[in-house]
This record gives sequence, structure tokens and C-alpha cells, in this order.
Amino acid sequence: MFALSTRTAKAMLGGLIVVLALLTSVAFGGGSVHAQSNCETRTSLIAKLDKGFGEQPIAIGLASTGNILEVLISTDGTWTILITSPDGLTCIAAAGEHWQTLKQVKPTDKTS
Repeated sequence: MFALSTRTAKAMLGGLIVVLALLTSVAFGGGSVHAQSNCETRTSLIAKLDKGFGEQPIAIGLASTGNILEVLISTDGTWTILITSPDGLTCIAAAGEHWQTLKQVKPTDKTS
């Protein structure tokens, strides 16, 4: 386990809140993902992200609106979040660099 300064922890938490707010508004909000200009078929986007950045899907989820959210990452640390609407159109919701997969911490048994 590593220790973070209070300032670093607050900055990380603030960044996480911004990302979650963005994803929530895109995946669950009433706004249309179609308004974004980076939309096409899922097959085409997946192929472009693989060829251009070496990104592969690592996570997927279904929103209550019927939208599918996918996270793609590369071994170089680039990442992309895709949203696919029920009509099949897939759009890039966000993309960036320096992806880090966190080690999952097992919950402690508080019954003993």
C-alpha cells in the first residue's frame, strides 16, 4: 500500500469526480451522443483505435438508457471511452493518455 499526501488525494478525488460527472451525463443523460462528431459504426471505430493506438476493450457496461459504455486501453497508456446508442451508432465520449489500472483491494471481513 502506498501513502498519498492530503493534497494529492484531494486532487485525485477531484479529477475522478469530474470524469464520473462527464460519463454520467453522456451515458445516462438526456443529451444525445449523436451530436458528437466522432461517431460511426462500432466495428469501424474499434478497428481504427486498434490500428492507430493499439487499444483493446477492457470493460463494458449497460446504462439504464440502453447505451453501452466501453473502455479501451493500450499498453502505452492511451485510453478511449466509447458510447454505443441503442440504434447502433458508436461515439467517442472521451480519450486520453496515462491510463493506470489500479490494484483491486479485497474488502476486509468486519465480522471477526
